Amino acid sequence: MKRAAAACCLLAASVLPAAAQSGAGRVEVSVGGGLLGGAGVGSASADLRTNEPGRKPFPLFSAASRIARGRALHARALVPLSARVAVEGGLTVSHPDLVTSVSLDAEGAPPLTVTERIDQYVIDAGVRVMLDGLRLGASLTPFVAAGAGYLRQLHEGQTVIEHGQAYYAGGGLTYPLLGRDRGFVRAAGLRADARVYLMRGGVAFGDRPRPHAAVSGGAFIGF
Repeated sequence: MKRAAAACCLLAASVLPAAAQSGAGRVEVSVGGGLLGGAGVGSASADLRTNEPGRKPFPLFSAASRIARGRALHARALVPLSARVAVEGGLTVSHPDLVTSVSLDAEGAPPLTVTERIDQYVIDAGVRVMLDGLRLGASLTPFVAAGAGYLRQLHEGQTVIEHGQAYYAGGGLTYPLLGRDRGFVRAAGLRADARVYLMRGGVAFGDRPRPHAAVSGGAFIGF
C-alpha cells in the first residue's frame, strides 16, 4: 500500500506540469473546509510479565483510543486531461483530538480519559471524473473521485511524528459562477465534496485501515 500511495503522488507530480504545458486544460485551484469524521485506532493492555514459564502475564490496565471528529482545511490543484477527466493533488490539514480511555486498573482506580491534540496532514493525488450526463439543472454537475496519498501525524507538542497512508473515494458537485475563454481568470465557482478516507498506520495500535468520513465545501478558480 505504501508503494501504491507513493506511485499516485509521483504520477500526479509528473502529469500535472505536463498537462499544463501541453494545453490539455487550464489549471484549477480550490480551497475550502469541512469536517473529518473520527475513527477508533485500536486498544491495548499493559501487562506485567513474570519470570515463571507458563504463567500468564498480570494485566495492569487496558487502554482504547480513538481520533475524534474535527474541522479540516484543504487546498487542491487540478488539471483536466479531457473534458471529463482530470488529475488532482491536494493537502488536507486538521487538528483532531486523540482520546484515550484507560480502564480495568489492577489497583481498582476509576476509569480515566486522556485527551491530546494531533496535528494531521494528508497529501494526496488522484483522478476526478465529471458526470456530465447526470447534470442537475443547467449548471450543477456531479463528479466522482479517488486517489491515495501520504499521512503525517504529530502528537501534541510535536514530540512524536507518525507516518502512514491515506486512500480516498467519493464524489461531489460543482457549480460554476464564471466561465470565459479569455482573461487571466477563466472560471470560478463552488464545489462540495463527500469522501471516505481509509487511513493506515500513523497513530494506531494496529495496522488495520480506519475509515474516516469527510464532507467539505469551498470555492475554485480556473486559470
